[in-house]
Amino acid sequence: MLGMTLRVFKTRMMTECKKKDIELSLEQFVILNMLNANCDLIQQDLANHLQKDKSIIVRQIDGLIEDQYVVRLTNKEDKRKKNLILTKKGFERLNEMERIASEVSKKLLTGVSDSELEIFKDVLVKIQENGELEEEAI
Repeated sequence: MLGMTLRVFKTRMMTECKKKDIELSLEQFVILNMLNANCDLIQQDLANHLQKDKSIIVRQIDGLIEDQYVVRLTNKEDKRKKNLILTKKGFERLNEMERIASEVSKKLLTGVSDSELEIFKDVLVKIQENGELEEEAI
């Protein structure tokens, strides 16, 4: 059910983005969000966090660079590494996507009470915690 719900959200997000002529995948939105939260990230950090192959992340990043949402800058401490930095255009696109995500979330949560939403969040936290416990055991 969780996977189906995520697909519903993703479909609605992409529909709203197409209406506004935004050519950005949900994965790229997540990357922009992560870069906004941490300006010291490199491609390998993103790949690890998103549990994706580095080559997939490189393609996503290349698209964001081509669209001038992100730039690669040489890391001052390790010249082999490239930091990924959000541009002004990228920050503006991120803000626009966040507004769309908020609108979609509001629509999808119509009829859900505050107490139901709190229970849902609590369950999601427990699922995440259980997943972290599983990873530690491996």
